[in-house]
Amino acid sequence: MFGWLKKDPEKQMPAEEYDDIVTQHYEGSVISSEYNVNDPDEYPYHNLFPHGQGKMTYTYSGEIVESYEGEFDGGQYSGLGKLFRKGQTYEGRFEENKFIGEVSEK
Repeated sequence: MFGWLKKDPEKQMPAEEYDDIVTQHYEGSVISSEYNVNDPDEYPYHNLFPHGQGKMTYTYSGEIVESYEGEFDGGQYSGLGKLFRKGQTYEGRFEENKFIGEVSEK
């Protein structure tokens, strides 16, 4: 449509440089505040946020640099979960992507 969305090939990143980008993989449910169930074609692109139970993995050059499995709230680590980052594991309660602490056994 008018060529606005065409990408300039000279500004495209060469394929070999994609190895130096952090990629993300998510398994679980998501929410979208923009999706209109009455007219799904109204806006074909939506921001999707992890919500509920899921697993998020970040990879750089084929190596996992961060992995979180647990509860999400609107895209953030929130609730009970397990985070692996920089060789350390954090297991317990998270709020707004921050590790709050271990959950005590009762």
